[in-house]
Amino acid sequence: MDKYTYSCKYCGGSYIPKRRHKQKYCSSSCRVGAFKKRKALRQNLPEAPKNADSRTVENMSLSGIGNAAVGTLATNLVTNIFTKEENKPATKGDIQKLLGYGIRQSVLIKNLPVRSDGSRAYFDAVKQILIYKK
Repeated sequence: MDKYTYSCKYCGGSYIPKRRHKQKYCSSSCRVGAFKKRKALRQNLPEAPKNADSRTVENMSLSGIGNAAVGTLATNLVTNIFTKEENKPATKGDIQKLLGYGIRQSVLIKNLPVRSDGSRAYFDAVKQILIYKK
């Protein structure tokens, strides 16, 4: 057991503890008094206001819809102005135009001579055959 004297947490008096490192008060009356004092301090605290109706449901309004539309329009306008033409996304029309230029149905074959009737040789890319046209 400890031979040291400790000071009571409630009254400040000195005592020799009977239980090592477990005893904070010199007697049961000091322990009960400290509990009542702590309990009173907790009860005297101001209560936090309970705002049950602080959650308000926001309704849609015409001004809110208008503001959103104007903001979206302004953002799209600024994006279109500052984006270079080569960095803009391709549309379906652009892709079809590229495919139309790239794949022709018939391609002139230049290294075959012209026939006696004046027709020239063409390669049909769809059917993949050689044809002669005038």
